[in-house]
Amino acid sequence: MLTVGVVSLDTKSSSALLAMVQQTGLVQPIAQWDLMAGAGPTSRAGVPDVVLVEIGRDPSTPLEFAARLNHLHPSACIIACSPYQEPSPDLLMQAMRSGVREFLPQPIDPMVLREMLERLIKQRGMPQSEAEKLVIVTGSKGGVGTTTVAVNLAVQLAQAAGKRTVLFDLGRPLGHAALLLDLDPRFSFRAAVESLDRLDSHLFSGLLAIHKSGVEVLAGAANADEWDRISPLAIARVINVAQSSFDFVVADLDTNCSSEWAPVLRLARVIVLMAETNVPSLWSLERQVLLLRSLGINSNRFRIVINRWHRADEEPLEAFEKRVKLPIFARLPNDFRQVSKAVNMGTALSHGHNDQLVSRLRTMAEQIAGVRRESAGKRGTILGLFSSKS
Repeated sequence: MLTVGVVSLDTKSSSALLAMVQQTGLVQPIAQWDLMAGAGPTSRAGVPDVVLVEIGRDPSTPLEFAARLNHLHPSACIIACSPYQEPSPDLLMQAMRSGVREFLPQPIDPMVLREMLERLIKQRGMPQSEAEKLVIVTGSKGGVGTTTVAVNLAVQLAQAAGKRTVLFDLGRPLGHAALLLDLDPRFSFRAAVESLDRLDSHLFSGLLAIHKSGVEVLAGAANADEWDRISPLAIARVINVAQSSFDFVVADLDTNCSSEWAPVLRLARVIVLMAETNVPSLWSLERQVLLLRSLGINSNRFRIVINRWHRADEEPLEAFEKRVKLPIFARLPNDFRQVSKAVNMGTALSHGHNDQLVSRLRTMAEQIAGVRRESAGKRGTILGLFSSKS
C-alpha cells in the first residue's frame, strides 16, 4: 500500500488533506508537516511514496520544502495542491525544478485524487488491495432478521473472534441497530458524511457509541429526512476511514441492495445475504445474486444465510443452491422466544438453555475472521460446522 504525507502552511488545511487521502482507502497516511513549524524529514526513510504539498498563493516556501523532499527521495511522487485551475508557465517551471510531478487544483475533487492514486499504484506495479475489512449484511426482503444478525455478528466478531469491530447502521428509512443494543447515540452516519471535509480516524471515533460488548456503533437515521442528500459514494468514504482503524466494519444494509450502492458493495470482503425458506424471500434472493454479479462482484464474496431454518426446508434449499450455483453458508435455527426477548430488552443474544443460535452466530464470526476455536480440532473444522444441518 502506498504511503502518503501532506504538507501545508496551515495545520487545519493539512489535516483536511490527510483526511481526504485516508478516505480513498488506497493509501496509508503516515506524515503531516506544518511548514510554519519548520519540521520535516531528515532522511530518505522519512519521505513517503506520495507527498501532497499545498502551495497556496505564495509558492516559495512550499516549493523549497518539495525540493528538499525530492533531494532526499528522488523517486517519491510530489503532488502540488494549487489554488489555480491552470498554473502559470512560471509556476509550472518552478514546480518542475522542485520535483513536483502532478498538479491538483483546489478544491480537490475526491474522485480525481482517487484516480491519480490508482494510476500511481498501477505505475509502480503495486497490488491495488484495499483494506477489505467490510462485512455487509443485507436482506432479500424485509422481516428476514437482517438487523438482528448484523448486530449479533458484530458482537461475536468483537467477543468470540477478539476483533475491534464497528457497526454501521445503514437501514433505510430508519435504523434500529442502536435500539437492539440499548444505546442512546449522540451522532448518526449523517454527522460523519457532513464532516467529510475533515473526517479522519480521530474525528470518526468521536462519533461512535460504545457497547459493553466492545462493539462501537455508528448509529442509523432517527428520522427518514436524514437520508436527504446523502450518497452511497460519500458513505463509502466514511467506511474507508473506519477500515483504517478497525479490524472489521459490519454494515447493516437492510434491504438497500441495489446498483446505487455499488461504491459500498464493491468494498466488501464478505456480503452476507439473508433470506428465509419461502417463495418471496428466495425469489428476491436469487435476483439479489444476479444484481451483485452484474456489478462485477465475485461470487466467492457471497455468504447465503438462511434464517429461521427447519429440517423440512432442505428440499427447496437444495434446489435453490443448484439454481444460483452457490452453497448455503449457514442455517440459523428458529428461536423466536430468545430473539424476541433480546430485541425487546436491548441486549445481544447470549447463551442460555438452548444456545444453538448463538453458537451458529459465533461460528459465522470465526469463519469470517479466519480464526479457529482452541477446541475446534475435537469437532472438526469451522467450515464443517458451517455446513451442519443439525
